[in-house]
Amino acid sequence: MTELLLREIDGARYAAWFEANRPALLGRGPFHDPAWLENAARGIGFDLGFIGGFEGEDLTAVVPGFLARRGPFRLFGSPLRGTMTSYLGPVSLGRRIHGEGWTDLARGCADFARRTWRARYARFTVREAPGEGAPQPGSDWHVERPGSYRLDLSPGEDALFSGLRSSCRRNVRKATREGVEIVPLEDPELFYRILQDTFRRHGSTSWQPRSFFEALMRELPKRGLLWSWGARYEDQIIATGLFFHDDREMHYIAGASLARYGSLPTSYLLHWHAITVAVREGLQVYNSDSSEVPSIDRFKETFNPVLERRGTLIWAPSSVWTAQRLYRTWNDGARRLKSRIPAA
Repeated sequence: MTELLLREIDGARYAAWFEANRPALLGRGPFHDPAWLENAARGIGFDLGFIGGFEGEDLTAVVPGFLARRGPFRLFGSPLRGTMTSYLGPVSLGRRIHGEGWTDLARGCADFARRTWRARYARFTVREAPGEGAPQPGSDWHVERPGSYRLDLSPGEDALFSGLRSSCRRNVRKATREGVEIVPLEDPELFYRILQDTFRRHGSTSWQPRSFFEALMRELPKRGLLWSWGARYEDQIIATGLFFHDDREMHYIAGASLARYGSLPTSYLLHWHAITVAVREGLQVYNSDSSEVPSIDRFKETFNPVLERRGTLIWAPSSVWTAQRLYRTWNDGARRLKSRIPAA
């Protein structure tokens, strides 16, 4: 692929380029949508940075990402942790950027972020991991392969239900039989209250502030990008689920439930409802990232998805890696302590 000249572009140019070329863009996923990027960044308090790849004067590729500061360090990520963005990486016209071309581009983008935004950390995650023999970017780089559960929706509703594990089918039927209903949920405060209740049961707190979910739930449904549902039982919302999507993919973003209704399998019904709506809307894939929490991943596996791998490339000097480990240790302790403070 022709070497790209990298330049910074602003969000308005990216949005115009994305909308003008949406059907033809290669590597496109729902997280590349300008509305997701804008509202996720606003809700969590990050900035956005866009690295445009030019062939001559033609903009042919863009690597969007989030900009943030942690202590003395400036970070650029496509995407960064905490944004609930599963992957980003390049979206392009003409030819898909992958393999060695993607490794070279990631290296170039990290250098660009260092020079332009004084970033001392750059993180890139793409939808599909490069092959095991893919070239490595070099020293000061780490490679990760996070898991992603992928369910092909093309077989249709009946075949998908038959393909669920028996325990999953049984729980979907039980929730329905017990009178649980799935209804639209438009109240971010209620969602966040139930979310915090769920985290506290596990001795932690949400990575994202209330403002993050407020931004998503107030703006993205207007753009046709978010399904927000609650499980209602005896006139009370007892569980919630947020499902982000475009015209091709659906992603599970977040969900929670009230402890005292733990005997009701509300999560099974919420996810199955999302799958049936996605099938009827003509979507092709349902994605849910691996949490690496055994009980949560066992639940996701009952829908009979395929576990695939994303590809993450991370650049940082050794001093930043050390600072990051210290920050995570401190942050995990702070979240555990916060979880013990009674809710207001």
